[in-house]
Amino acid sequence: MSKRPTPKKRRSKSQTRTQHSAFMQRERRRLTNLRNSPYAVIATKKDDGDKAIEKVTRIKA
Repeated sequence: MSKRPTPKKRRSKSQTRTQHSAFMQRERRRLTNLRNSPYAVIATKKDDGDKAIEKVTRIKA
């Protein structure tokens, strides 16, 4: 007969929310730093029209 696993304490909602907001704050800072970096390049716009035609493999009647 095996032993029962020890019951774990539940995390409070506020603790999880605090952790998530701290993560979002770091992520926002990281992205703004990346965007303002002198090595950042302007993203080239993809031409969606040409790609859409390539993706069509079969036309339903």
